[in-house]
Amino acid sequence: MMIHKGFRQSFSHLLFYILTFFVASQLWALWTEPSHPYLSYIPSTWQFDPDAHANVHTLSSEQCDIAFPKLYKRLEDSVKRRKGKKISANEIGISQGRCMLRLMIYGGELFVVDSGMPESCYVTNGNERERILGTLAQIDRALSTNPSSDPSIPNIEISLSLDDLPRRSKGNGVFFGYTRKDSPNYDDIWLMPNYAFWSWNYTHAPSWNSIRNEISEAENNLPWEKKDPRVVWRGKIKMARLRSELVRVSWGRDWSDIKPVVINDVSDVHTKDVMNLREFCGYKFTVQTEGTSYSGRLKYLQLCRSALITHPLEWQEFHTHLMRIAGPEINFIEASENFGNLESAMEYYREHDAEAEEIAKNSYETFARRYLTPAAITCYWRRLFWSWASVQGFEPQLYYTEKSGKRVMRGTPWTAFASNWPKDPSLIP
Repeated sequence: MMIHKGFRQSFSHLLFYILTFFVASQLWALWTEPSHPYLSYIPSTWQFDPDAHANVHTLSSEQCDIAFPKLYKRLEDSVKRRKGKKISANEIGISQGRCMLRLMIYGGELFVVDSGMPESCYVTNGNERERILGTLAQIDRALSTNPSSDPSIPNIEISLSLDDLPRRSKGNGVFFGYTRKDSPNYDDIWLMPNYAFWSWNYTHAPSWNSIRNEISEAENNLPWEKKDPRVVWRGKIKMARLRSELVRVSWGRDWSDIKPVVINDVSDVHTKDVMNLREFCGYKFTVQTEGTSYSGRLKYLQLCRSALITHPLEWQEFHTHLMRIAGPEINFIEASENFGNLESAMEYYREHDAEAEEIAKNSYETFARRYLTPAAITCYWRRLFWSWASVQGFEPQLYYTEKSGKRVMRGTPWTAFASNWPKDPSLIP
């Protein structure tokens, strides 16, 4: 019996349609499943809880993204500014005696390649040691707590400036810095967390988490309505003219507890006005002022449930893009550059106390409870390593071979460096 040719063609078409439908349905089923469920090590319902996770340094990259989705803008900007151009080894060379370090992360371990004699730079009062160790310790913690669920930290070689004015360390080149301006001259400076996120003894903050916890406990016991309704500030007025203006426009006002201070000089009348960082949180309003460049005070004021007042900031830090001047997330009050409108601002917010409280609450939740937690700092460091690796154009070499054939390590493990600095560990018998 012969099958009609037309029927054979129809049957072939039908079979094709059936197979196409089957394949398409299978693909649709795969597409609509949760993406890469086998790669996730956390429950789909996981959320960041400040009370439980603020001091956890082992959050996975996925958890970091969930907990701190707005944290990495400065890093994304740094990568974009490269415009696809890879970083060469020559670009990270450091200047001797200029507050710089050259480092390498190799096999998950931190090495100091070149210490650059930072003890010869401008911070010769002993603070250079605090800056060095506070920065290196944060990097080491980010490496040692990298969760096993994440890939290993890539091998990278970097340089960094410990200076408040990073371009004073080196005019050209690509390196990490505590601060930068939003201008082309600073395009090659990648922002890293300040050394005080480890410790800053000068401010009586033995560790970042300890002062966080102290302020948090005090805030829990001090409701908004019991805070001092005035605005508070202390500082050295010689560091910037705007500080003198701040004192001038607020002197003698009933809404002000703004005073200049002199530190470590008992003969000066202003020595008695020095305040501990923790005391600022007892006020409804605090003032932030820049000095030589960024102010190390800002992050501490952002631990308070107080309404922060600041002039327009000229210097960026890794987290300052999170400051909101308006809208439902407003978390600070911006004064004019010379604080000329401070009195009118205080009059307004003293009459609109609920608005001031809302600003204070937003700031506290944004910074103290989330983006300035130790967990966030560690997440930022690890993302900094990966962002840098994405544009690094060379492979770091931990060893080099001398003419004699002997293999020599280029860097010193940071543990040996920290134990012996400022002596060269290689010279110690």
